[in-house]
Amino acid sequence: MYNGIKTELSEFLGITKDALHVHIGLAIFFGAALVFRRPLASWIPWLSLLAFEIANELMDMFHWHGGFGFELGDSPKDIVNTMFWPTVVFAVARWLKRREAQQGSTLSSGTDAATDHA
Repeated sequence: MYNGIKTELSEFLGITKDALHVHIGLAIFFGAALVFRRPLASWIPWLSLLAFEIANELMDMFHWHGGFGFELGDSPKDIVNTMFWPTVVFAVARWLKRREAQQGSTLSSGTDAATDHA
């Protein structure tokens, strides 16, 4: 049933299951940020997505093997497809936050770039 829903959704949207992982991953990442009221630089949205993806892959393994088998199948590819762009957004958001904090500490210490050039 679970796999059938994913197949129907992918056919309805006219995209592959790989593309579905990308889109759903971004939706869960941004949705978790909104629900938990956390910035994209917070670990909470990223970890929420990771938890969803691990649960999804465990359900896929259970569906395909009738139990927890040792064959990973498409799971590594699915995890990469789901986590890649949210990880990029998360890393950039953290980098920008750190950069902003460094610039803020520079400005508060009296070294203002605008006054240095005057």
